[in-house]
Amino acid sequence: MEKQNRTRNIQKIFRVTAEEKRLIQEKMRLVGITNMREYMRKMLTKGYIISVDYTELKNLAAELQKIDVNTRQILRHVDTLGAPYAADAEYIRQKQAECWDIMRQLFKEAMKLEKS
Repeated sequence: MEKQNRTRNIQKIFRVTAEEKRLIQEKMRLVGITNMREYMRKMLTKGYIISVDYTELKNLAAELQKIDVNTRQILRHVDTLGAPYAADAEYIRQKQAECWDIMRQLFKEAMKLEKS
């Protein structure tokens, strides 16, 4: 009996050997998927799964945040000195914003890659 209120209301059943099950579970582990149905659906519909490791991007973002905090402290001090350094301070602010824009773009691209 099919439930009509389910998005996926068609069930497919197939059998595998113990060795095939072990291979499937190993591949699931490698891509970081713990749900067998999710893994099988992705493999059957797309034929591949892309798993993106965000560790380095997160580390880079953390380092950029530290630089950002230090730079803001410096700029706060520069702002108290007045007009002679205003152009320099604005330049630093623009470059800082560019760095964050690049970081956001990197995260967006990685997420697009993962969803494809």
